[in-house]
Amino acid sequence: MRFTLYVAPLLVALCGAAQATPSPDSALLKVEGAITQPNYQQLALWDSAMLDQLPEYEIKTHTPWYDEEKTFRGPRLSDLLAKVGASGKLLTITALNDYSVQVPTSDARQYEVILARSIDGKPLSVRDKGPLFLIYPFDQYPELRNKLYYGRAIWQISQIKVE
Repeated sequence: MRFTLYVAPLLVALCGAAQATPSPDSALLKVEGAITQPNYQQLALWDSAMLDQLPEYEIKTHTPWYDEEKTFRGPRLSDLLAKVGASGKLLTITALNDYSVQVPTSDARQYEVILARSIDGKPLSVRDKGPLFLIYPFDQYPELRNKLYYGRAIWQISQIKVE
């Protein structure tokens, strides 16, 4: 009886941990580089359920890609970086088609950018620039309305390398 009382919680914890890590093939997002909280070898793999655990925020803004103001929702990039223990100053963010941009980690804090997962209440599909789209609050900060920051607003994100 005592053995069961001690071992059962341990087994539940171990099973839960095993289910929490997505396989490399099923992960939506791979984070690598200067991180202290990997969950698979030297990587932090994130699936949809794990992203659901982060607080969501909303940015209403105009962008060059849509005719009218849109409402984007998703976790803050800074929250994700904190969860993986990121310590670098530069992010190389890569899309599904291997296009990549470099984003200073300071943008995540200074502008509270989000990894948008939905637009106007609808999940972002790959066809609609999803599953993850880095969104800046362009309307809130006029200094963001230029090619530099529009270029950093990468969509179809699949990987982040912290340097």
